[in-house]
Amino acid sequence: MIRHSFARLGAVVAACTACAALPASAAAQSDGGLGFGSSTEATPAAGAAGTLVVRTAVYLGKTLRVDGTMAHGLANQPVLIQRQEKSGAWSRVATATTTAGGAFTARWKTDHIGRFPMRAIPRPATGTTVSAAALPATGVTPVTVYRARTATWYGPGFFGKRTACGQILRKSTLGVAHRTLPCGTQVAFYYKGRTVTVPVIDRGPFRDATIWDLTQAAARAIDFKGAETVGALRLPKATAVAAPAG
Repeated sequence: MIRHSFARLGAVVAACTACAALPASAAAQSDGGLGFGSSTEATPAAGAAGTLVVRTAVYLGKTLRVDGTMAHGLANQPVLIQRQEKSGAWSRVATATTTAGGAFTARWKTDHIGRFPMRAIPRPATGTTVSAAALPATGVTPVTVYRARTATWYGPGFFGKRTACGQILRKSTLGVAHRTLPCGTQVAFYYKGRTVTVPVIDRGPFRDATIWDLTQAAARAIDFKGAETVGALRLPKATAVAAPAG
């Protein structure tokens, strides 16, 4: 069991009197299509051009395997693996060549954190005027690329006390402590094939190299046992849940 001192509370709560209380019902939010504590195993996504199979979570810098089958069923056909940027444009991250039956395998060494819809399209023939945007695509799967960070969890001994963001900490409270992020900021976590998204509800941890401190309920949602590396991704402000006044 990982516990850390909450001697911080007096000073932090005083410094955060302006922090609005988050309701006890501020549970884990949807994780880009992944439910609370859900698995990131690869599942097929079908589209007009074929089927894409890819895991939905990966650490930054790790290589993500992308499998699929093109509907044309032909061998030796080039395929483009693409991710969608914030602008809406699709950019190539890998290439592949189909084998018998139209199957393909590609690998993308992740180079950006964030959430990226991914798809595959048949590569336009050299010399043609057909744009990649006009070609049919496989099904689209959102993939989240997380930054690896050290985390701990807390709870026992502090249940019933008020967090720095103003709510009462309970066994069922889903949240995370961070030193500086605004209260209510949504953060997605990934650990050994499971994901959960929770709001910042407290301040801490105050240990070197430890960035996040999950509540007991949040840790249990992803079967997180102790001080280890997790994947973390701060979500855009538009995703954050606004804390109610007073």
